Amino acid sequence: MSAETYSGVGIFGLLGLGLDESRHGHVKGGLEIGPGHRNRMGYVHGGVICTMIDFAACASGLHADVGEPARYAVTISLTTQFTRPVRAGRLTVEGRTISAGRSSFTAEAHVFDDAGERVAHGIGTFRWREGSQPASLTA
Repeated sequence: MSAETYSGVGIFGLLGLGLDESRHGHVKGGLEIGPGHRNRMGYVHGGVICTMIDFAACASGLHADVGEPARYAVTISLTTQFTRPVRAGRLTVEGRTISAGRSSFTAEAHVFDDAGERVAHGIGTFRWREGSQPASLTA
């Protein structure tokens, strides 16, 4: 999985959400807050932050090294908690896989503002598309 996997694709392109780092079980990404990310009160809309959490938690289980087949998954459940509002700057999101089985995995994600303060966090369960789970889990 590489940054090009997400750059400019679908919702990621609309939000300007990019992947900055990826390794097995961990990803980091982010976006620059713009007018299109804000609600009527001027804060970043919760849907933007939920999407960031969904993206990072899911992507943490999808890393594939060069030569490995691409991995894909769908979200089964996602729970999000908002901890503080944010209006401007850059939002960074980090995702980490917590546990993984043959067909699904659980992961968490945390969103931070420019000052490193947590804006939100969440946990999700994701189902790998048939044939795209890591080989170590199918043996």
